[in-house]
Amino acid sequence: MLYEFILGKNNFLEMIKMSEQAFLKLLDNIFGGVYYVNKKRQIEFWNKEAERITGYRKEEVVGKYCYDNILQHIDDENNNLCKNGCPLQATIEDGKRRKTEVYLHHKEGQRVPVLVKVVPIRGEKGEITGAVELFLKNEQRKSLEEKLLELKKENFKDRLTDINNRKYLEEILKELLNSRKIKKRNIAFGFLDIDDFKDINDNFGHTMGDRILKMVANTLKDNVRPSDQVFRWGGDEFALILFDVDNKRALNKLLNRIKVLIGNSFINHQNKKIKVTISVGATLLKENDDIDTLTKRADQNMYNSKEAGKNLITIS
Repeated sequence: MLYEFILGKNNFLEMIKMSEQAFLKLLDNIFGGVYYVNKKRQIEFWNKEAERITGYRKEEVVGKYCYDNILQHIDDENNNLCKNGCPLQATIEDGKRRKTEVYLHHKEGQRVPVLVKVVPIRGEKGEITGAVELFLKNEQRKSLEEKLLELKKENFKDRLTDINNRKYLEEILKELLNSRKIKKRNIAFGFLDIDDFKDINDNFGHTMGDRILKMVANTLKDNVRPSDQVFRWGGDEFALILFDVDNKRALNKLLNRIKVLIGNSFINHQNKKIKVTISVGATLLKENDDIDTLTKRADQNMYNSKEAGKNLITIS
């Protein structure tokens, strides 16, 4: 039952007497996004936390179907779950509860990692009438980021995207490269450049260009590992510092996941999806690296990705 699913067994008996109106008010203010679909997957309820996590207001989604152009869930392998593999649909069909991790599409374009729990809703005769989904932003606990890189000041933030800026990157690189305790062979550095960004500004204006920059920044910030760091280098170029990377193959896997998520992020504008791809250049740190040699090597790799056709990753 929905009461038991949301509240847990301990509170279930106390809340069972609650009126429908009071219960819906509770759901509207509960911690976590909640939405309910009928058997046809038409959305009938959408709470305030769902609005906050996704950017979509209740008025924009209630009455529509969950497979419409709204959340567009994908998994790690870039499968569109709303069209094939939807946990809500599967639960409606077999009546089983489900728990999974997906990436939803935020209204502002970025991909947001969420932990999803789904439970069936049954009628008086036990028949399935729909399903409810509870989703929470999948924010992993920070570890190395908090211990190693404790420089959270306003002048280290990029004003537009609210991620770390170039000044902060340079401070961190100095600390990493000068440290004798850090194993530099397990650290990678990379540049990411938005392909054909000038076309976005020329065709849709600089306001849309700013939204695209924020979309890419948020997708990066929300989907790197807890120990990794994201920066805006300048213009449409971003930088990454990735820790605990054993080899080029592991580095390519991490970067490809990011590239796929950005490629599947989009902004709806006048019934059109505005999407971008990125070209990536990355490298593993060497013991004798300084900031100049490191950044030049990553920058050259990114340039090689551009020259080879864009939307590619080059690693050395």
